Amino acid sequence: MYICRSIGIFTHYNNDAMKYFIRSVKYFIYFSILCTLIVYALVLTGMASGDINEIFEGGYDAIWKIAVFFALVAAVYPKFGFVSRNIETGKDWNEVKDTAIEYLRAARYIPEHEDGDSMTFRFSSMSGRLLKMFEDRITITRTDSGITMDGLRKDVFRMASGLEYRLNSNEE
Repeated sequence: MYICRSIGIFTHYNNDAMKYFIRSVKYFIYFSILCTLIVYALVLTGMASGDINEIFEGGYDAIWKIAVFFALVAAVYPKFGFVSRNIETGKDWNEVKDTAIEYLRAARYIPEHEDGDSMTFRFSSMSGRLLKMFEDRITITRTDSGITMDGLRKDVFRMASGLEYRLNSNEE
């Protein structure tokens, strides 16, 4: 009984933890592929030999060390790479929603899903989504004092600053 309850709590509680884990795995794979492509390009251009023992000091033994390093970086990157930012505004939710849709569309984000108090947007081009490893979702949620924007740090800060300016500049 305790185990079942623990599993139920685990699956219910860890929806965010599962998202974090999946992001970490994606970044580990991304770093590994990027490193492989760089080494492959160096070998193709003749800047490095094709022997793994000459490319890395320690040869094959160095690969697991590199993988551990990538795993450590990938494990902490989602903590710093994804943020939530509050935007305070005294506007009505419908006005905020319309302004947000207009602003994000101009920035090449398209509405994905709309729920009563939240909206999600995705990047419109497949190449942009691929470069962001399909972690391009921006979520806007209504709060008591305004809205909260969640997503990739760079995108959230850029979109939140522009949206905040647009929402608050109309007041004057």
